[in-house]
Amino acid sequence: MAAENNSVAKPAMAAMAGFLPAMLASTAAMATDGTNEWFGVDDIRLLAVLFVGHWAILSLWLGAYGDTDEDEDFFGPIDYTGR
Repeated sequence: MAAENNSVAKPAMAAMAGFLPAMLASTAAMATDGTNEWFGVDDIRLLAVLFVGHWAILSLWLGAYGDTDEDEDFFGPIDYTGR
């Protein structure tokens, strides 16, 4: 009977070990900092400006580096042969 419980407990503990950090990390985005609002922002206009600003910077970066070949780096092509 103890062997059966152990075979069930190990996968359950492994599933919890993978699931709980993801749940706890995602709740940090919902932290209210006493304002009762997401990210601690109590004015929806400010929250919109924050998101639009981040998206603008992301679009500028992707426009400049989005089509960069990842097989090459600053010093030239990456040698995957291990020599």
